[in-house]
Formats: sequence, structure tokens, C-alpha cells
Amino acid sequence: ITGDTVWYDGVAEVARRFDVGVVMPFAGSAQTRGPFHLTMDVNDVIETAHAFPDALIVPLHYDGWQHFRQSGDDLRHSFAALGFNERLRMLEPGRPTKIMCD
Repeated sequence: ITGDTVWYDGVAEVARRFDVGVVMPFAGSAQTRGPFHLTMDVNDVIETAHAFPDALIVPLHYDGWQHFRQSGDDLRHSFAALGFNERLRMLEPGRPTKIMCD
């Protein structure tokens, strides 16, 4: 789970050092004041998916508040356009979900 962060070399360092089966990035490109976002945007999540090529990507924290600039649909469309939507697992709010990885 990334917490509130954006793509930076520290995320890539985790990918280099650890074998990770599931990555849960905070997405949605949250923005409160100024030009900077507090959570990953679609491009950051895609960079994360590239850095963790064997991991299932389970975005969190991307819908439900007005400060999000991107939605779950933005993630779905981008992953589908790039041909790796099978690695994207979108959760349904309020529904318990078991995530299995190898």
C-alpha cells in the first residue's frame, strides 16, 4: 500500500529490492491546493505497474471525494488501452474482496 504519494524513485527502489505480488497504490490524482497532486495519477500508476511487472495492481483511494481529478474509469481505460487490464483489479466499495497472488 503506497499511502499518499506520487511516482518517484523510492517506488522503483521497492520494486528493485522486493518480490511483490500485489501493489495497492493510492490513485485518483488528489489535489487540494496548488498545482501538485497528493496521490498517484494514471501515469504514476502505469509507471508503478511497469516497475512491478509481475504484480497485481489494486488501486485504492481514487473515488468519493471532490479533490480527486481522475477516476476509476480513467484507470480502467488506460490499462485497457495499454493491453494490461488483466493486471488491474478494481475494488467495489463496501464489498469484502479476497485478493489472491502467486
